[in-house]
Order: sequence, then C-alpha cells, then structure tokens
Amino acid sequence: MIGVLSFKKEGRLIIVITYQSSIVLRILQSGKIYHAKRSLRFNEPYSALVDILQLNCECPIFGCLKYHRQCTNGRVSSSVKLTLDVPKEKVKLTEYSVWADFMYYIINQRPTHYSRVTGGSSEMTQKKLNKIIHSLKKQRNPWFYRVPQVVLEEIRPEWIIKYQKGKLL
Repeated sequence: MIGVLSFKKEGRLIIVITYQSSIVLRILQSGKIYHAKRSLRFNEPYSALVDILQLNCECPIFGCLKYHRQCTNGRVSSSVKLTLDVPKEKVKLTEYSVWADFMYYIINQRPTHYSRVTGGSSEMTQKKLNKIIHSLKKQRNPWFYRVPQVVLEEIRPEWIIKYQKGKLL
C-alpha cells in the first residue's frame, strides 16, 4: 500500500528515507510529531550520539539519503518506508561505518564516558576514539560521505512525501 500526504513546503529540503513501525505512521497521520523513545538496549551509544551532535531529543531517528548508498534496506514485514522532505537544518549526517565502529566500542567496552578509552580496550586507542568523535561531529556535504547516515531529532507529519507499508516492501 502506498500513500501520499500533501503539505506546503518551504526552504531547502533534503529527501530522507527511513523505515519505521506502523505505529510511527499512525502517530504522524494523526498530525502529531514523532519523537523516538529511549532505547534500553542501545541507550549508551544513542545518548552519546545525541550529545556529540547536540541534538534535542531522547533518542535519535536514523535514515538514509535518497540517491546515495544506503547502510541497510530496513525491510522487515512490519516496517513502513517513509520518504520525507526534511528541512536541511534539521538533518545531521554521520558516516555509517564510523557510527558502527563507535557503537561497537560503546556496547562492548562500556566506558565511564563515551569520550574516554577504558583500560580493557585492545582495539581502541584514545587517538582513534578522538578521531571517531571528531568525524561524527563534523558535518559535511552529503557527497563527501561514502555511506551517509541521516540522524533526526523528530519526524514531522508535514515532512512526509509518501509512505509504503506491507509485507517485504
């Protein structure tokens, strides 16, 4: 099933693709803004990313840029593919592989603070961690990322261009 919602749009927009649950679609269709709730499993890396990117949210929302290489297709039987027109100032980008390395480190080493290497880490040096954090912070033109990952604070109903739901999109 494909649906299209129409709203007046202004300013520079970036087309973002994100896969969300059908519950998110229902929230947006009711006219409410969607904010992701804190993740129990990934609380530490997500909270660190919120801090690094200076986001104003409990939990980031991830997506991909249209016309760019994607990190995942997000296809599961219960997911909804949302295509969004997001104002440029609301979009933060990270390099997917850098985020994956950072997340792996945080989950497996459980440092007391995301910016400090713990003594038990044989793979991560403080220099490498500093480079990763700097890369996550630095916002570049989308074409300078190998696999750009979109990070949003929220999804607004007026950003929806179209949605597609159903079994294995």
